[in-house]
Amino acid sequence: MIFHILNGDSLSGQFPNDIPGEKIIFRECLLDGPLVAKNEDVFWQMRKEFLEFAYEATDYDRKSKEEILKITKIPSESTVFFWFEEDLFCQVNFWKASTLLPKDLQEAYLVLPGQNSPYSFAHLSAAQLFHQWENALKLDLEDIRLFNSLWTFYQNADVANALDYLESSEPKFSFLFPAVKAWENMIPTQKSEGLPMQTLRDIQIKNPVWDFRKVFREFQNHLPIYGFGDLQVKKLWEKMKSSP
Repeated sequence: MIFHILNGDSLSGQFPNDIPGEKIIFRECLLDGPLVAKNEDVFWQMRKEFLEFAYEATDYDRKSKEEILKITKIPSESTVFFWFEEDLFCQVNFWKASTLLPKDLQEAYLVLPGQNSPYSFAHLSAAQLFHQWENALKLDLEDIRLFNSLWTFYQNADVANALDYLESSEPKFSFLFPAVKAWENMIPTQKSEGLPMQTLRDIQIKNPVWDFRKVFREFQNHLPIYGFGDLQVKKLWEKMKSSP
């Protein structure tokens, strides 16, 4: 059996009909909110409560939790294709998804959007998506362990060890280090509010009459590596406007 774990509904809507297999959609935003829990049941309940509060998410159990946990029920003799982009938002979701695979899974691959559009599948035609699928990166056990480890580091807010771990490993996946550096730059310090917030503030200072739509587009132009959607940027924007 073939399974495709997709990064969202947008990709599902444009997915080529001639690619065989069952689709599982990873609907989450693990880049934001609490992640540490004593077990998986508590983890998913915590995520539900956070997303309902922060983003007014509805029907989380059916749309997100139950859909994502289909990954744990994939038969071990299956072939799995992960369809995730190179931005931090996508990567964090991918790292978590990798931890849900059956331990004795037969084959796994990673499908990327390609060098011309590393942060978005949306710009690819059906023929280009098919080409990326045909040229997917095969993942071995060490690769899966790497992604599992990155999830653990992210879950525990341990960016320093994540960077050390990548620097000591084989540079097979060139997109990982920039994504983890983006994570590091996102963290507020005594000298900085974090790169996303500071970038948003700079945009607003230079363009004080812009509405959110223009601000969001400019933010995306500056920092596509974060993969933030409008809801994440709006949350930062409202926080910025409420603070001096």
